[in-house]
Amino acid sequence: MINIKIKMDFREQACDIEKILSDQYNIKVLKEMLPVGDYIVNDEIVIERKTTSDFAQSIVDGRLFKQVAQMKKFFDSVLIIIEGYKIYEPKIDIHPNAIKGALVSLTVRWRVPLLFSKNNEETASLLYLIGKQTLTKNEISYRPGRRPKKQRKHQLYILQGLPQVGPKLAGKLLDYFGSVEKVITASEEELQKVAGLGKIKAQKIRNVVKEERAKYGR
Repeated sequence: MINIKIKMDFREQACDIEKILSDQYNIKVLKEMLPVGDYIVNDEIVIERKTTSDFAQSIVDGRLFKQVAQMKKFFDSVLIIIEGYKIYEPKIDIHPNAIKGALVSLTVRWRVPLLFSKNNEETASLLYLIGKQTLTKNEISYRPGRRPKKQRKHQLYILQGLPQVGPKLAGKLLDYFGSVEKVITASEEELQKVAGLGKIKAQKIRNVVKEERAKYGR
């Protein structure tokens, strides 16, 4: 049995997708409040699902690229699924060239892959295939004869336990400070020197570290 892990934001309106994943693919979807995106697959890929109308509307109101920027702060692998028919006729007042421009910008400038589906069933199928291929990739990378960087993987896992620290930011922290210990002992000012880590995140990290130390009398 393939152990695919899919988290779904509880605000996601496509309820059928959860049922399809459960009934057809035997995947238990975990519903929670995600920091970014609509789905997170195997804790590695964040996915934003948009209907053709919502995709067009997000271009008009400026949400689209703000959402992409936020997702990229937390994850290295970002993907968008556009669901529905007639992407250039989304039933809202927008020129087809604006949609084409957004599609090009996403793939070329932002390097975000785009997948298209007709309906909830196809979206669920894509989520399943993404999860399956992610696991297959991991199995290949850890086959006998290779020497994966286990220490770094463990270090990144520890750092992702800090508030608002996803895989991408964890990597930046480790690269900047060189060790988990130096990250934990860094001051707010030092933490803010890492790209993508502002004052609020730095404060939350320091607060968690201080609370743990106080709890154990350190």
